[in-house]
Amino acid sequence: MPIAHTRFTDVEYLDEGPRTGTPVVMVHGFPDHPGTWDGVVSLLPNGLRIIRPFLRGVGRSRVVAPEARSAQVAALATDVLDLLRELALGPVVLVGHDWSARAAHAVAALAPEAVSGLVTVATAYGPSSLLHGQESLDEVSVAWYRYWLCTQAGADAFRHDPEALVRWAWEHWSPAITLSDEELAQVLRAVGTDDFADHVIHYYRHGTGEAPGAAVYAETQEFLDGWPRIPTPTTFLHGMDDGCETPTLARANAPYFAGGRRLIEVDETGHFLQRENPQAVADAISQYL
Repeated sequence: MPIAHTRFTDVEYLDEGPRTGTPVVMVHGFPDHPGTWDGVVSLLPNGLRIIRPFLRGVGRSRVVAPEARSAQVAALATDVLDLLRELALGPVVLVGHDWSARAAHAVAALAPEAVSGLVTVATAYGPSSLLHGQESLDEVSVAWYRYWLCTQAGADAFRHDPEALVRWAWEHWSPAITLSDEELAQVLRAVGTDDFADHVIHYYRHGTGEAPGAAVYAETQEFLDGWPRIPTPTTFLHGMDDGCETPTLARANAPYFAGGRRLIEVDETGHFLQRENPQAVADAISQYL
């Protein structure tokens, strides 16, 4: 698979379809890899150019600039934007799940001219403290791992055996599906890199305010921390059996989408909605083609 050499990161990606096709960029979340979109891709119209990058720390995507070693949302969004520029892609339909739902929202806020339609899955946009107040105990309980990784004991345990948390996530976040041995092996191979654990720990520590961001992303992160309104037409999908995200924020965040936001709640579907119900995601993408 090709690698794009951007300012801060070497980004491995899949590139499928004709170069002249409408570009669709699909970015996976945690803990996953680009193969998560296989079922969705098979349902999309022919003739599209589909780009599926690996997140930094997954596959052969790695940070090459020491000053950019970070997993904050500004860093993930910058990787996507730099990839679009490196590949000279015009306005794209941008699709993101989990971590990359946050990155996709950020890209649309930072460079709305680069995104013609936005489809995000599982992780909603907006300041949760303002939209639904203090987190409830139910919400904290499903997010225990975020706070566990903020402790030294949790970080040490995760670095020692990251596979344990990866396996736990797949068992609990989408309880209706079970990955085959080969599918799980593909995930574990993709995340079995030297940088994966450090990026995961920093992503969650930064997100909870327990770790600083990289100075190179300071201006971008400051802009994003203001939760700018997103001008791109957006569809957000949430599985109602999601084991790590609740629908509360998504039901309250419509004012943050200046271009309009369609909320689709999918029954009997968990966190990895694109694997469980690829048709729902394909339909959401198709409306923007």
